[in-house]
Amino acid sequence: MRSHSRRRVLKKAGAASIIATGLAGCSGNGGNSGGDSGGDSGGTTSQDTGPSEFHVGVFNPQTGPFAPWGSSLRVGAELAAEDLENELDVSIEISTYDTEVNPSASLERMKRAVTADGIDFAQGALSSAVCTKIGTWASDNGVSYIADGASDTLTGSNCLPHMFSTYSSNTMLAKSIGSRMADLADSWYLLYSDYIWGQNAQEIYIEEIESNGGTVVNSEATPFPNDDYTSYLNNVVNSEADGIGLILPALDKRLAMKQLRNKGMHENFKIMGHQAEDIAFWGLSPESAAMMDIASIGWTNSLDSGEEFKTRVAEQGSTDPFVRHANAYIAMDQQVRAAVRAGSTDAEAIRGELEGHTVESQKAHDIMPGELEWRACDHQLVHPTWAVSGRAVADQQNDPYKAWFSVEATANGADVMRSCEETGCSL
Repeated sequence: MRSHSRRRVLKKAGAASIIATGLAGCSGNGGNSGGDSGGDSGGTTSQDTGPSEFHVGVFNPQTGPFAPWGSSLRVGAELAAEDLENELDVSIEISTYDTEVNPSASLERMKRAVTADGIDFAQGALSSAVCTKIGTWASDNGVSYIADGASDTLTGSNCLPHMFSTYSSNTMLAKSIGSRMADLADSWYLLYSDYIWGQNAQEIYIEEIESNGGTVVNSEATPFPNDDYTSYLNNVVNSEADGIGLILPALDKRLAMKQLRNKGMHENFKIMGHQAEDIAFWGLSPESAAMMDIASIGWTNSLDSGEEFKTRVAEQGSTDPFVRHANAYIAMDQQVRAAVRAGSTDAEAIRGELEGHTVESQKAHDIMPGELEWRACDHQLVHPTWAVSGRAVADQQNDPYKAWFSVEATANGADVMRSCEETGCSL
């Protein structure tokens, strides 16, 4: 699916050369010329300093267990493209590719996007397993890619030179609420999805809870995707736990919350949601959000910032604003600005502009307040992470968009991240 810029449609003259080389970035100067005078906060490019036309591949789940999430990655990217076109006098074409939440299918689409469609760089994907698959190929083939997965493995020992990550890592999310979990309940039972994201997160939560004086009674793996959590919830009921931690993504979290509520477990257990994105609850009920005692999140529309952005997202009509819109916007904003500064879409040139870069874009800061920086050692975007809880149903906002959570605390990104040495990344 293609989404063309308001101004003009990109010409496809460069596609043949990309097919021949198998590499993106052919429309640039092939190096970091430093020709842009506008910097991250604004400015324009010209034909003398590098490309003013960009073709961006947005990878989003249009089918599969994350399908309801898919439109947010496209909408966020489109809004950023619109703003960049107005500010920098560039033209941006967006092509979208269905990941199906399937690493193999996503890889084939990534190859096609570069070699046949001629994208300059890419972003998105959502699933950490998919991010790893296409990110590896992108780095091996000189394509810049900003991932939207949360597993620590994306910025760990297997980190990649041309892959960057916008989403709060599992460590950032867990550390933002670990001490609060220990205060809420003495003992916890964790249910986690048995794939790379869930496996990584549950290990971190065990460490965080125990280091803060709490106990983890059990940490139980569940299939992903799963169609019934009854037996796992029964195990929780029969345990000595006071709290239940749901390290489950997307529709799985929604199903578990529904079955948990039907069993009346919310009356007897404290409930934690890891990476508890608002959309998971919008598809269930206001009462489900109100059940959430504590949750970690990389951005929420309850923040007192980005009102114009949130209104624009709501007006699109697909879904109300949530974290994936914000991340997709920032990924597009930052990658295009980096290419403009570099005067090239070459992956190494973009890397040179992003590594260690402090974000100055006012648009990005309006959406995500706080210190924002692309950490050089592992390519993680350093940004705040939030602890939230469900608002009482009577206090939930539904117009002009649904805001069902309250911000309990803000953690500075640098305070909850692993040290560069701990990541094992050697970029």
